[in-house]
Amino acid sequence: MTQIRKRYVRTALRKTATTLAAALCTVAGAQHCRTHDIPELSHCESSGKIITTSYSIGIGTTEILDTYLSQEHFSGTGITFLATSDRIRPGRKWSTTVQHQANLSATHDRADNFDELEGSYNFFWGRMRNWYLCDSHLRLQAGATGNTGIGFIYNISGGNNPAQARFHIDVRPAASAAYRFDIGRCRITAGYSFDMALAGLMFSPNYGQSYYEIFSRGDYDRNIVPTTAVSMPYFRQQLTVDINVGRKLSLRAGYLGDYQQSHVNSLKQHIYSHRFMIGFIKRFRITGYRP
Repeated sequence: MTQIRKRYVRTALRKTATTLAAALCTVAGAQHCRTHDIPELSHCESSGKIITTSYSIGIGTTEILDTYLSQEHFSGTGITFLATSDRIRPGRKWSTTVQHQANLSATHDRADNFDELEGSYNFFWGRMRNWYLCDSHLRLQAGATGNTGIGFIYNISGGNNPAQARFHIDVRPAASAAYRFDIGRCRITAGYSFDMALAGLMFSPNYGQSYYEIFSRGDYDRNIVPTTAVSMPYFRQQLTVDINVGRKLSLRAGYLGDYQQSHVNSLKQHIYSHRFMIGFIKRFRITGYRP
């Protein structure tokens, strides 16, 4: 009788523990949607958003060729500021990515006789399809991004055509991969992303045409040019390593390569920039459960 009573007590305790564990898992699951740093949990039915923002600044080399201004190649040092915002709803497969990128470079020719300044601003907006693999340690993204860019190249030495204005819009395929792992108690995420221009429109003076003819006299000469991946092979890639230093904060280090090229109206232009980037990442959760 004593053994039967003990077996009954053990069985009752096991059932009670199982029931309590299930209840705790249910409650923890609801709280998990609010506080956990992994946005990939599809079982959370929330009407809120998970917003991941990053701010990085980098320094590195810049190479410029613009045959409208000069046949010379220029090289020097530049800085880049990059701000990225990624928004996704729990349980959804699509996310929205917004990026602001600003560049400023000071370059000189090979003989160090002439100097050029280059500056640009690019706005990227994209929709990305997300896949989560390896128990959500691996995140893959693929989608499309729209880009609007404005900028200038200014030849300090002057001349008849001392400056070149830059404006383009394009649509580009984009993809990225990020893998999260732990070294001891330190959480690290290694990522790679790229995008390339597929088709768009670009402003360019024609060969031998001055800006005075374009804007003062109004002489249009194919100054808005359709572009493709052949006439404007614009490619951008980024390699990052994020180290988690808090519940919602990570430090970032990485490389940003931005390779802009065009060959329209018998004019060639390329701007190659290589940047070592440092910055931080902040994660926010805006919860709002459906009734």
